[in-house]
Amino acid sequence: MKQILQQVCDEAKKRGVQFMDGRIVEKSATSIVRQDGRADKLGYGTTCGIGIRVLKDGAWGFASSSEFSSTAAMQCLESAIAMAQASKSRCEEPGAVAEIQPIEDTVYTPFEIDPRSVSVESKMAALEAFEKEALLICGDKLANSVLSYTDSVQKEIICNTFGTAIENNNVRTIVSALIVTKDGNIRQRGTSRVGRLAGFELVRDLDPDDFSRKAARTALSLLDAKPAPSGKFPVIFHPSITGLLTHEAIGHNAEADNVLSGSSIIEGKLGEKIASELVTIIDDSTIPGVWGSYYYDSEGVPGSRRVIVDKGVLVGYMHSLETAAKMGVKPNGSARADGYRSRPIVRMSNTFLEPGKTTFEEMLKDIDLGVFLTGGEYGYVFCERGQYTCHAGEAYMIRNGKLAEHLRDVSISGMTLETLANIDAVSSDFEMKMPGSCGKDGQSMPVDNGGPYVRVKELVVGGHS
Repeated sequence: MKQILQQVCDEAKKRGVQFMDGRIVEKSATSIVRQDGRADKLGYGTTCGIGIRVLKDGAWGFASSSEFSSTAAMQCLESAIAMAQASKSRCEEPGAVAEIQPIEDTVYTPFEIDPRSVSVESKMAALEAFEKEALLICGDKLANSVLSYTDSVQKEIICNTFGTAIENNNVRTIVSALIVTKDGNIRQRGTSRVGRLAGFELVRDLDPDDFSRKAARTALSLLDAKPAPSGKFPVIFHPSITGLLTHEAIGHNAEADNVLSGSSIIEGKLGEKIASELVTIIDDSTIPGVWGSYYYDSEGVPGSRRVIVDKGVLVGYMHSLETAAKMGVKPNGSARADGYRSRPIVRMSNTFLEPGKTTFEEMLKDIDLGVFLTGGEYGYVFCERGQYTCHAGEAYMIRNGKLAEHLRDVSISGMTLETLANIDAVSSDFEMKMPGSCGKDGQSMPVDNGGPYVRVKELVVGGHS
């Protein structure tokens, strides 16, 4: 397969392209869902195909095919060149790529048990066992249980006209639990999710107490929790909330394509202080085994540790070959593509705020009345406005320096840069356990996020019954 792509690269050079890269992607995946004590959904699929991208006369063209024969690859090249020529007259700004040293490599993410070697029956039995553990805790308060399992095995071969020839092989496994409890008209939910670059050993070694029982205990305890107050309070974030904030509020703004399109609030702020000096934000795709990690991105550039904010100062963005060329910097391996049908775009990997030196107890003792948010669930950001919202499944009031009553259904919202500037304490504890998928431009990509406990001087808190 690599030879096919190299032949296309040779032909592309003869056709006078500025740059061409091709990717062959093979992927197999299994997904299982159990709901309310029974098998609900079972899916298995394989995809394979080729995508060819060219830059010719300043214009981009892209074409893909579900075949990866030499004939299909050459047809994709023809189509991509034709698209580039057709769009040349409408191209407002010429495309460009940063030149890189060619690399030849084949890499495999380590795993113990190939999920393809495990029967569907065994996978279903593991989910059923996790579900039973949760149901024992909930008893007659159970309203709904949903447990899911997904594994994927992917090979991605990347070649370009610089001479790069990379073969990425990775295995990912993830499980999640959603437990809903009820008491009269009150319904509450607990969630848990565990995912890594790993095989079926992730499920084999998983303790129900850290997974399905945990979700059940949360859902049950929230039935007695109080509705969250509304107003402005000093707030402490659990690492899961810190991760949401880091991903949503600053991560998307630091993707260089968003900066170039004018949709980022940190455009033109390199070298400026945009946060408290306690804040250092990293996107790192080199952490072994973590859900969002990889050795090479979809342009064949090595993954790296990318410092976005260093002690409050904006020092860098995440880049593709094109954004790096346009900004005059080195590529840093942040371009990924969702399968062979998609072109590489700038994406986060594992995004987090680095730990500090304060303890959680020290953060608490300085607050007379505030809110501690935990159980991060979801968030979204308006990059252009610099505004974000994060939702927490649960929280606690802080009274006189101590945790007080349990709260449910809590959201926070604020302005990104204002929140970052108002961080006045960062803990030495650190956690990154938020594996998931991030959507952008119709593509979904594995990412993780996290950080330490963080205290913010004041934030808008809202809740509902």
